[in-house]
Amino acid sequence: GFLYYYQPPHAPPLAGELRFRITASVDPASFPSGVDHTIQQGVPWSIPLRTIAGKPNFTPIRYLLTDVDATVPHLVMDLAREYQCIGGGQASRCLYAFGQPFHLPLTSHAPAFVFFGKDRVARPSLKTVTGFYTGNRVSSGPHYPFSGSIICCFEPSSLEEHSGRRVAVIRVLRTLAHDPVRPNPRYTGPPIPPGLCPREGELLTRLYRRKVKVWAADVDAAPTSRNAQAAALSILFDNALEYGSPCGF
Repeated sequence: GFLYYYQPPHAPPLAGELRFRITASVDPASFPSGVDHTIQQGVPWSIPLRTIAGKPNFTPIRYLLTDVDATVPHLVMDLAREYQCIGGGQASRCLYAFGQPFHLPLTSHAPAFVFFGKDRVARPSLKTVTGFYTGNRVSSGPHYPFSGSIICCFEPSSLEEHSGRRVAVIRVLRTLAHDPVRPNPRYTGPPIPPGLCPREGELLTRLYRRKVKVWAADVDAAPTSRNAQAAALSILFDNALEYGSPCGF
């Protein structure tokens, strides 16, 4: 196979990454018919540009990208180096566009994301995306009614209740055979209402004030402790205007 540099369409330069293409032979002509190596969660294995820019052991690759192939301008590499200290919980949650799939464990309290913009990077942790509180938040802790993992994507909301505002929602794309959605054996919360279980093709919901509601983030809302991290999703709206959207949003 071949290591290669991938710059996604409809994406800022900082979203570039190194991937590995599996091919039938070592002949470069076999590259177009090959397939990218994927991790267990079903998304491509990758090394993000910010890692390549900032780690000493990637010096030869940086040289190839900037001086030999001239794939990455020096200014972009320098900008990526500024953000190399910004970590991310998982490569599949390094995002730049609506519709881009990411892996979401259903019992993760605060999954970390990295959002790449034209000239900025944000790393929010979105708390209790799949959990909820009842009663005293300190004593009860968050409840997670389901175990397993799902592949999701962010979308700009088209719901009437969000009309005229920049609101992001989460679409469930698929479940994973090796980690299916199932009742959480440690769940001790109230009875689980219908409509709370994640379903392929539907919007992700959560329990809020004992009602099932679509998970939603109003990126322009006044900052509070509950939505401060969600403001980083404004990068996806900005990118859609700047670069277009791969999914037509």
